[in-house]
Amino acid sequence: MAPADGIRGKREGVTGRTRPAKGFATRERHRIALTAHAFVMIAGLLACAVANRMLTPDRFWVQWIALAWGAAFGFHLWVFSRGTLATMGRRQRPGRPPPD
Repeated sequence: MAPADGIRGKREGVTGRTRPAKGFATRERHRIALTAHAFVMIAGLLACAVANRMLTPDRFWVQWIALAWGAAFGFHLWVFSRGTLATMGRRQRPGRPPPD
């Protein structure tokens, strides 16, 4: 090992890990999925609003799609927040150790 590598080597951090912790990796995957869901939802709702305006201007139906998609996004956000709190050390149920 070269002197510049330090005691643990180049790839290992302060904790001695060579890759992120399981909880961090899970939170990162959830965050990416939630962000993708938000962008797809916005683009999809804009496309539906344009289609609604162009195809059936006398009938307003896009609000039902927005309501359903908003509920799905809210559920996704709820799942993300519960998973994030669980992996940050907060116990979900009293008396049980946090999931690892």
